[in-house]
Amino acid sequence: MMKKNSSFIVAMIPAGIALNWVANSIVEMLKLPLFLNNIGTVLNAIVLGPLWGGATALMTNVILALIVRWTYIPFAIVGIVVAFLSYFFFKKGWFSKGWKVIVSGSVTGIIASAIATVISVYVFGGFSGHTVDVLTAGLIASGQQIFNAAFIANIPGTVADKVLTFYIVWMILKIFPIRFLPNAKDIREKIGMTSKKSIDKKKTA
Repeated sequence: MMKKNSSFIVAMIPAGIALNWVANSIVEMLKLPLFLNNIGTVLNAIVLGPLWGGATALMTNVILALIVRWTYIPFAIVGIVVAFLSYFFFKKGWFSKGWKVIVSGSVTGIIASAIATVISVYVFGGFSGHTVDVLTAGLIASGQQIFNAAFIANIPGTVADKVLTFYIVWMILKIFPIRFLPNAKDIREKIGMTSKKSIDKKKTA
């Protein structure tokens, strides 16, 4: 079992990184005010655990820094936090219904926005080379302080990004043959495919 799980981890980490990279490449190509570089991170956090999700985020950002631009490296912290928050919401049952997925994604987005703003302002002076910089510059020109401008510019896109990310992962888990996953029973219960009541009945039968 240990060898099987190890092989599964070895397969899932690069798959998660590839998923992050492909989604981010589409966003970069279309110049969208989103990121979508945490889909594989959240998926791996739920399937493998938060530490592996965090590792996926870190490796993704290092690769993006080498391929796209170096400013991705400090923002690996955001991806790691997203990994732990997604696992927390998953374990608390917030992936069981669509509206709960949206709420948990929104909360994660707000927290991610705050962290990203601190990094953007104190590491890059408020401009990190993303599409959102245009809005930040406009807000500064209108009289906003740089921190407020960066946060206001960041929050709509980041919240939308994390809601979309959580929802995509939720849908993947619903259509994926989860019986092959090491924590299939837990996933089935937490995403609403099997009610806890029916599981309890089986245990007492």
